[in-house]
Amino acid sequence: MRLFYAPAHRDTGIMWDTWLYWCQGTYYLYYLARSGEAWDNISLATSADGVCWQELGPILTKSPGVTWMGTGSTWKNPTATGASFQLNFSEWKGPRQTIFLAESDDLVHWRRRDDCEFVQEENGYEPQGRWDCIWPLPRPAGGLYGYWTATPKFGTNGRFGFGRSADGLHWAALPPPQVHGAGEGEVGAIERLGERYYMMFGCQGSMMTLVADQPEGPFHAAAKNRILLAGHTYFSRFFPSPQGLLVNHHAIARDGMVYMGLLKRAQLDGEGTLRLGWWEGNEQLKRTPLPVSLAPATPDTPVRFLQPLEISEGLILEGRLQLPAHAFAPRRGLYLEYQAQRGLALLFDAQGRAECVLVGEKGEAAVVETRVDREYIFPAVVRWRLVVESTLVEIYLEDLLIECFSLPAPATGRFGLIEGDIPGSAEALGAWK
Repeated sequence: MRLFYAPAHRDTGIMWDTWLYWCQGTYYLYYLARSGEAWDNISLATSADGVCWQELGPILTKSPGVTWMGTGSTWKNPTATGASFQLNFSEWKGPRQTIFLAESDDLVHWRRRDDCEFVQEENGYEPQGRWDCIWPLPRPAGGLYGYWTATPKFGTNGRFGFGRSADGLHWAALPPPQVHGAGEGEVGAIERLGERYYMMFGCQGSMMTLVADQPEGPFHAAAKNRILLAGHTYFSRFFPSPQGLLVNHHAIARDGMVYMGLLKRAQLDGEGTLRLGWWEGNEQLKRTPLPVSLAPATPDTPVRFLQPLEISEGLILEGRLQLPAHAFAPRRGLYLEYQAQRGLALLFDAQGRAECVLVGEKGEAAVVETRVDREYIFPAVVRWRLVVESTLVEIYLEDLLIECFSLPAPATGRFGLIEGDIPGSAEALGAWK
């Protein structure tokens, strides 16, 4: 069992985009993958709990003469006739990319519907532009709305495709919605939350939030927490589940290996701001508790170290930390060693803004790699969670996702608290393999 899933099947190869579907007690994890030089298959893994996955391997492969495949999503047939489930994917077979459909009665065995090719609508979209990855939403009048990665024509102020389908297999494009505050990008997923529509949109290597009052737009960049994910991760998707609306995404190690990040809860606050949070189902990953002790502080280092922890099977570490009292106070945080006397410092300020800094354990040779502002007021004393496996790291404050990160080398198992602690913080520490 791994904290972060990655396929091992030779015919699957390395995965990229992921999406999930739940049915009758089983989680179905689909992903675009490549066993050769190009993306050439869609593969599947299943789970009974959302944390431990069984790989089944490829369910669809690219057709003869196709250069590469593209990603998609899975949904229930919106009509009472035909197969129970539908799936879309794209193929590039020069001179352009178009969308195809497949159907299944069991979510495992899929039949291509080559008679249902969905090609570019040339009035509002470039005839040889992007055309990839439909994400569906129920349409009040029946059937489905769809949103997909596309290249709207110049002057439309569009950034993605929009259309509808009565049966989920035959699609018609509508004029592209106007988008304000975002450049060209890729549709991750869209859901209606409350009375508004929230899209996770891939733009300039990050996943940002677009918001609209109507399905047809216009869409605007979110006022707060606009960038949901950035850096060593990409392509988040919504996942409606029995436990509520979740989010999945992939995590990218520095060696190029791609994993699925932990499932996260989609959270909407009173201001209508979308955030990602700890999913309670991940508690199942805590298999074996480990003893934890905190060494006394020393005058020559700002780090108060824990005793070394066994990390070969991955680790979840939790505790409490007091944030700085004011904007000019020294920042506080966590330290994760990845080579002798050098590690990742996760530093927080009085408002909970964070920096990921590669630094020596005495504070020397610091390199700031990322800065994150979740635009959220945290309490003075915060509960933190740290998830680490090899080079992959996830950090949460008060169960709110702060950042996903990839270390330059695997974590050594040596961790510490930076710039002091609070009374009882040692007793609040917990660690699990």
